[in-house]
Amino acid sequence: MKNLTIIVLAAGKGTRMNSSVPKVFQTLGGIPLIEHALNSAKKLNPKEIFLILNKDISKENFKNEKLVHCFYQKKQLGTADAVKACLSELKKSKNKILVMYADVPFIDSRTLRNVINIKSPKEIKLLAFKKEEYNSYGKIILGTNGFVNEIIEQRELSTKDRYILCNSGVFCSNAKVFSQLLPKIKNNNKKKEFYLTDIFKIASQNDFYTKTVLGEEKEIMGINDKKELAQAEKILQESLRNKFLKKGVTMKDPDTVYLSADTKIGKDVTIYPHVFIGENVSISSGAMIYSFSHLENCKIGKNSSIGPYARLRPGADISDGAKVGNFVEVKNSTLGKGSKANHLTYIGDAVIGKNVNIGAGTITCNYDGKKKHKTIIEDDAFIGSNSSIIAPVKIGKKSYIGSGSAISKNVKDNSLAVERSTQMEIKNWSKKVKK
Repeated sequence: MKNLTIIVLAAGKGTRMNSSVPKVFQTLGGIPLIEHALNSAKKLNPKEIFLILNKDISKENFKNEKLVHCFYQKKQLGTADAVKACLSELKKSKNKILVMYADVPFIDSRTLRNVINIKSPKEIKLLAFKKEEYNSYGKIILGTNGFVNEIIEQRELSTKDRYILCNSGVFCSNAKVFSQLLPKIKNNNKKKEFYLTDIFKIASQNDFYTKTVLGEEKEIMGINDKKELAQAEKILQESLRNKFLKKGVTMKDPDTVYLSADTKIGKDVTIYPHVFIGENVSISSGAMIYSFSHLENCKIGKNSSIGPYARLRPGADISDGAKVGNFVEVKNSTLGKGSKANHLTYIGDAVIGKNVNIGAGTITCNYDGKKKHKTIIEDDAFIGSNSSIIAPVKIGKKSYIGSGSAISKNVKDNSLAVERSTQMEIKNWSKKVKK
């Protein structure tokens, strides 16, 4: 929608997180909270996104976000004051304005589309939800006409007051409404802050159409501390598991599989218990992921086999039909089609061709203490067990490396390379030791 501007409030200090990491960068499903909010915003195809930050967050974190324009709230004076950081832009705008929050990660785009469905210049739509038991959410007070008269923070209510219609903080109106009403908000409350929610009382008093859109509490959940973050993680993991199960992924024990929000898995993939899948992992159809494997920033090809107890680190690219076995670690390397490293192996900064056998205990020695170096092992090579491949080095096609070798020079195609010290045998050694 080219007539839509989205404001994402991300200026809160997040002190309840008790962390040196700003709240908006706390991770949920492997990606920061702010990224969840921005992803939801971008699904609406807005013209622009205004991100309101505090002084401790650099706009450099968002330099690759083409739609995002960063603004700073100088002092923590409340949510209305935060929006005033971009008020000069709102005064020039003719767009619809949607207000969202960086710590509310689960709002469905279909719900947001209902909120931005504004048909009158005097209309304001607020996303609300019902919750009967006592809670700390702001409460919505409706007039006899069904419009929102005001929103009262729980701390401002009398202990006798109980309301079940709760405020999500998410709402939409035209830019002109913001320009007119924001300057009228006062800080006559216990915290002496400028509450953005007060815009509804002012709007009601000036004959605006302050309507509500009902949503589900689970998608409006805000995250303020580590306990709520853990609760949100549990919700997200359950959602991700269900999504992939419906798409034809087999999980032997779903509750023990950890996924990331950006995980991609094809059909007929089987995942065994106790598997961790970190951010930016793609698993193609037919792959088998065995127990206690740890995957992050990697690609896994069709009908490949990973684990058990395998670790795929960033840059690992496992081709179709390849095998990475138990206690094998792969980092920044390509394992070609049909190749296998079945046992106790480290492959780092390497390009492994097709149908290569990497024997047990093999190590690519890629680091000299200052720089990383590349190992190239070409198609159909056979690397014997307990070999050290000292980079930079190239092992030719159909070549063989004898077990126990330390290879530091290039090996030509179709060759056998063996590097061992001479085996010595001293007769009657044990008798001499006993004496």
